[in-house]
Amino acid sequence: MVSFAHRTVKGATLLLAVALLLSSGLAPLAGANTKGAQLEQIVADIDLLQQQLKDRIDQAGMLHAALAEQRTTLNAEIQVLLRSLKIKELRQTNDHPRLRHNLELLRTIHTYMDELEAKQVLYRTGRDRLSYLRQLARDDIRMIRTVSDLKIDALTTQISMVINRYLPEAHTIQIDPQKVSLLPIESVWQRVKENR
Repeated sequence: MVSFAHRTVKGATLLLAVALLLSSGLAPLAGANTKGAQLEQIVADIDLLQQQLKDRIDQAGMLHAALAEQRTTLNAEIQVLLRSLKIKELRQTNDHPRLRHNLELLRTIHTYMDELEAKQVLYRTGRDRLSYLRQLARDDIRMIRTVSDLKIDALTTQISMVINRYLPEAHTIQIDPQKVSLLPIESVWQRVKENR
């Protein structure tokens, strides 16, 4: 056996280091990690927005309830005025500023209550859509990880095959004399003549 270990150890060590780096998944996963990180940030943004929409739904509900109380109070006062003034038609309210004012206030209250109800529907719809999109993003994150894991497994297998093939040669150059066929003497003579 001929040994040239001192020359090949550095090269084999470099090959092994590169193989280990690749098997760790650092190089091929850079893009996957970036996409995964982007999706994680999107999920965090969705969570924040969903919480904000929930807060707006609660706030709209409180405002709606407060307006409903005012509506009840104004309705009661308007009913008292209508009975006491014996008013049967809207045009008759023009002659009674307090009644007209209460009707205008009630008009504003109803308008805002309707708007608040529409906003609550909008916010709930938004939360439902965000929940759906959040689930899609979470699924994509899992897929990225799964695909990356599959790539890592395939790459690890390839690297293991290469390592297994070259690792015995990494520490020492191995030449088995029994498997070596000598060159024909004529070839040697030709090289000598050519000074090679």
